[in-house]
Amino acid sequence: MIDNVSLFFKKYFVPTVFVVLGIAIIVLGIAKDQGAIFMFSAVLMFGAGAISILYSLGRLKPRLVYIIGAVMGLIAVFTLYMSWDSVATTQQYNERSMKCQLKAKQNLTDISYIQKSYKEKNGVYLKDWESLIEYAKTGTVPEYVSEGVVPSVRLNVEERDYLYGDDRALDKNMTEVEAYRLSLWKEGPRYNQYFSNFVRDTNQVSLLKSKFETRSYREARIKDELGKFYVDSLPLIPYTNGKYIWKMEVRDSIFFNDMTGPSIFISGSLPYAKEEGSARKIFMTLGKLTTFEHTGSWETE
Repeated sequence: MIDNVSLFFKKYFVPTVFVVLGIAIIVLGIAKDQGAIFMFSAVLMFGAGAISILYSLGRLKPRLVYIIGAVMGLIAVFTLYMSWDSVATTQQYNERSMKCQLKAKQNLTDISYIQKSYKEKNGVYLKDWESLIEYAKTGTVPEYVSEGVVPSVRLNVEERDYLYGDDRALDKNMTEVEAYRLSLWKEGPRYNQYFSNFVRDTNQVSLLKSKFETRSYREARIKDELGKFYVDSLPLIPYTNGKYIWKMEVRDSIFFNDMTGPSIFISGSLPYAKEEGSARKIFMTLGKLTTFEHTGSWETE
């Protein structure tokens, strides 16, 4: 009796487990709306268990088992290929999506820099892409030049008279402002000694060269695999083959927090969804029309 139970257990336990698991996984797959690959795997598991039971019961001939096994083996190989292809496709999609988001962030950050530079000079934002591209190519930004150090000495009487024209005490070392003013007095008694190489000035330099053609900017783009910077590509949403551009809205003057000033809002949908197969696209924005905020949506996520 015990031997019969033991034999029955050895012959039917494992196949029965496969059948039960197969049925459970099929039910789970239907309930969770799993994909075809998942359901294929469940059916294969159920089929393997069922064939083993039928063979053990003598209902299937060995030759038929071999044929069915070969067919199921081919199906298994196909399923594995589909699974690998699905994973590879998903990985590629995710990589492109991340790269697209990174390029979009850099794109909007560059646009933000140009718009801020223009506003600092003109008090308003550029209203269209043609004007923005032209300003990016020809505009200038201030560059602070600082050379030399403030001498650790006190003013002498002649320098005090030149700067102030009074008899104030000469008990403190000169300040940077005093040193700057004395650097403009080439006839001063100590000009050659302390001030001939002292420079505090602001020059206007090319916006394009000072920002987008610097070594640090180029290396940062190379590191992030963003490709070369092209001014004319600023309005284009990445990975759309030039078919779609960012929507730019500008207000010259709004009233917010008891102040008036310009506002800007740039927006656009990226060509990739938040999840593969979803219709919900990734939406990015810069700034707001109702406030003076000038941050990107990715910075507040």
